[in-house]
Amino acid sequence: WEVLAPPLAHADDPGWDRANGGGDAYNNNLSGGKILWKEVTDTHSPLCGEELARIEKANGWIIKETEIPIGQLHRMDIFDEDVVEIVKRCFANRMKQHRSDPVRQIQIARTCGDLAVSRAIGDRDFKAAYNMLPNNTPERTAETKAGEQTDDLARSWEGPIVFLYPEGHSGRFRGDIVSSIPDIQTFRVGQDDVEDEFLLMACDGLWDVMDSDDAVRIAKNLLFDKEMSAKDGAARLAELAQHLGSSDNITVILIRFYWEEKEETEEST
Repeated sequence: WEVLAPPLAHADDPGWDRANGGGDAYNNNLSGGKILWKEVTDTHSPLCGEELARIEKANGWIIKETEIPIGQLHRMDIFDEDVVEIVKRCFANRMKQHRSDPVRQIQIARTCGDLAVSRAIGDRDFKAAYNMLPNNTPERTAETKAGEQTDDLARSWEGPIVFLYPEGHSGRFRGDIVSSIPDIQTFRVGQDDVEDEFLLMACDGLWDVMDSDDAVRIAKNLLFDKEMSAKDGAARLAELAQHLGSSDNITVILIRFYWEEKEETEEST
């Protein structure tokens, strides 16, 4: 877990609750006057160890690209106060690479030189179930003699012609290159001495332009200071991603947890 830092204008004020717009919520918080947040998922980049190993085992490969998203700067809405606050924080701490920084370098890893993801629903060109022939029988090749098919060959499938194959690649794959199996993690909510919990889920259209702590600050401000509904809060976050210059599809889901107040009971004597 990480402690949410105060904004630049209130960095030295111990009574400021950055996530709730100031006021008494900071001092009334039961977790020692701290607003805590945590990233509850791991980024499934094709370059991550487990993902890379699975892709290479399937006979896939990864191509890395580097780019500077200068176009993001032209799409920014500088009349949005939240955009201004986020960009100020970005340039105040140059030791950290911020997702809102329009002159940062981005490392993009592409599975088989195409998809920048390693897990997805769909993308059938990367899935064995779509590309395998009936009865799991591969196409016969000049190198395949009757009765000499290996187990690996029997489970392999021919890749699409649109791939730019590396020199010497067989053009065949084993199993899924991009997996549709989700990575499931379990966390407990509603723990003692914890209040005002929410869960923020979004696709890379948001995370490409917004750091996690900024997203938490804004979401909590929308829910508990401005008293927006979770639906309206999610819409505002999607709008903010656009104002920060996102050019990707943007999906935001905001879930607020409500707890019943515990009734105080007196022991009878």
